[in-house]
Amino acid sequence: MSAACLVLPLLLVLSGCGRKEDKPQDLTFETLADTSGLAQGKPLLTDFEAIRHDNGLLRVRGKVAFPDGTRIQIAVKKIGELVSVAMVQVTVQGGEFDSPPMMGEAGPLPVDTWRFEITAQFTPEFQPGEVMLATNNGLALRGPGITRTRLGGATFFLAQELKR
Repeated sequence: MSAACLVLPLLLVLSGCGRKEDKPQDLTFETLADTSGLAQGKPLLTDFEAIRHDNGLLRVRGKVAFPDGTRIQIAVKKIGELVSVAMVQVTVQGGEFDSPPMMGEAGPLPVDTWRFEITAQFTPEFQPGEVMLATNNGLALRGPGITRTRLGGATFFLAQELKR
């Protein structure tokens, strides 16, 4: 009986009997910077064209209001598809970019209506330090195509469909 008297209080303590109930914490929300108005302003991409060469290869070029050295990625996709059939990275010089000729896995892409996705991620992994400094890590950029990532970083994304 004395062993039962020692075990019973121990079981009551372990089961939480006799503990004070924790006070509920006030519910709080993380506030993020307001991103409304990021896409307002003058267009950053002012000219974009896809050129089909005589040999069937595609090349893209354009004008963009990014500092020299900004890296831009251009993906070519079939309309409605998620996978790129061709992709290239270009560097802005003098407010312009020009890609090398692009082709698909099996050679030149057939004449079709293609979706061209133009992206610039403003992260230290994607952009050189001078670009990150000149754009305040991309946060100083405003205009159509500028968005914020879930972590608050800046990204530029525009898509254009052209028959080429």
